[in-house]
Amino acid sequence: MKKNKKIILIITILVALILLGGCATWYVLNNNASDNGKNNISSVEQTNDMSPEELFQAFCDGKITAEARSYYDDTTWTMDNTSFQFEETTPEEEFDASLAVTKVDPVDLDNDGEVEFILENAMYGDMCFDCKDGKVVCFAQGEGTAAMCSFTQYDGAYWIVHSDTTHGGRCTYVLTKFNGNLEVVDSFKFGWEDWEDDGIKTYYLDDNEITEADYKDLYDKVF
Repeated sequence: MKKNKKIILIITILVALILLGGCATWYVLNNNASDNGKNNISSVEQTNDMSPEELFQAFCDGKITAEARSYYDDTTWTMDNTSFQFEETTPEEEFDASLAVTKVDPVDLDNDGEVEFILENAMYGDMCFDCKDGKVVCFAQGEGTAAMCSFTQYDGAYWIVHSDTTHGGRCTYVLTKFNGNLEVVDSFKFGWEDWEDDGIKTYYLDDNEITEADYKDLYDKVF
């Protein structure tokens, strides 16, 4: 009888220890989850408090991502710093000219009185970043050699330029003007075509044919 009581007592103690261990594990896991949540909230709050310069640097350092927008349509995607290489920090054996970028001086590309940040690539041109309100947005970039990106000052404002100047039979420039909300407020295209490759070029502005003199005059004003 005493032996049975002793066995029951041992079993009771073991069950109690198991229950206590389970409670302790649950407590630790929930506290860790709570701490992780707090860390995430803290990270977001810190991002919201960053200056434009700090946001851009955090993106370049791989600490935050950016929203990227397509020139061709309404497509958006998430961009991080693995999309490019900084020439000064990339080992020679890993260097890829299509990914290599350098920082250039910030410019007020959306004409709102605040500068935007620019990474320049030799093959595809500029990547233009608007950094504010805790977010980084790449609102213009080169998308292939048929849409090399740059910018210019024309008619009292900055315009984003996508150009195709390396393919036979055509030369095209598309200019887009943004406002401070990254909305397109004006755009036009001009260039020439010579599909027969006979040296006889047709010049145009939007959907209208223009003279060679008008084309050259517009080109000189734009660039």
